[in-house]
Amino acid sequence: ILLYVDGMHGVMNHKRCIQWMYSLIASRFRHVVKTALKLLLVFVEYTDKNCLLLIEAIAIVDNSNGRPFWFNVMKILQDVDASDTELLIYATTLINRCLNSLPERDMYYDHVDSLQEQGIDDIVRLYMSKQGTDLDLLRQLQIFEAVLLYEDGDESGTALK
Repeated sequence: ILLYVDGMHGVMNHKRCIQWMYSLIASRFRHVVKTALKLLLVFVEYTDKNCLLLIEAIAIVDNSNGRPFWFNVMKILQDVDASDTELLIYATTLINRCLNSLPERDMYYDHVDSLQEQGIDDIVRLYMSKQGTDLDLLRQLQIFEAVLLYEDGDESGTALK
């Protein structure tokens, strides 16, 4: 459905569908999680507006469950014994894509603060120091750090998109 323009616009206009796709990444079935992440990536890469729609869906789903923003995604990243690095790559790519499309700096920091409270800094350090970490995962983690440094005003960071 997402691969056809009419289907994409149908999903864009149906907020419950976006919320449902985000909630699927909390599934205990790895294949469901991977498929949901892939669909969400297709969704957010279609247009920047979709990143905002997903962020709105994340807020609704996580708030309704009494959890911080990005809780479902962070559960994937916190699984340090994960044998499926694709899940980690998809999760970090989704975070980067959404954060980099936020129009307001305050909104960006609200989401980064939530990620940091859930331990993203430790996760970044773990995978960046771990031997044999997948290069695509390292790249996504480097993008996350570089953009954060750039937003913090550090001239050594560059805005990577």
